[in-house]
Amino acid sequence: MLNIFGKDSWSRKITSLLDVKNIPYTQYDESDYASAPAKNEWVVALPSGDKRIDVYNQLLLGSKIHTLFAGCGILDDVNVGEGLVLGCCSLIRPGCNIGDMVYIGAGTIIDLDCKIGNGATIGDNVTICEGVTVGDNVIVPAGTLVKEDITL
Repeated sequence: MLNIFGKDSWSRKITSLLDVKNIPYTQYDESDYASAPAKNEWVVALPSGDKRIDVYNQLLLGSKIHTLFAGCGILDDVNVGEGLVLGCCSLIRPGCNIGDMVYIGAGTIIDLDCKIGNGATIGDNVTICEGVTVGDNVIVPAGTLVKEDITL
């Protein structure tokens, strides 16, 4: 059983990954998160990287955070922070560093030795070329080919 922080349309993207895997969950927000079972891990399902980081650091501090992996392969030689949500058919290649509270959409490829900052939101069907850095809280729109570093 998982606790999901978020009840809006964005959280449907996240809970759809859970529905496919038949993972039970209950959704919460600012009004009722304190009533969630403490033993359950959390997934933060908010569209804004800033808000995901705030919830993680302020409201859920000390809670167990779940990595929701629906990608291809495994995460060998990939350093992953807390709260990664990785969509269906996405691939992260070896040597990458992924920050905390990162969302990576379906069909995305992150090539060798990339760095994805805390709170980054990577849309569906994005390709991030080898060695590229995506900074903290950067939003990469769906379908983008990223060849150079992106920071705020």
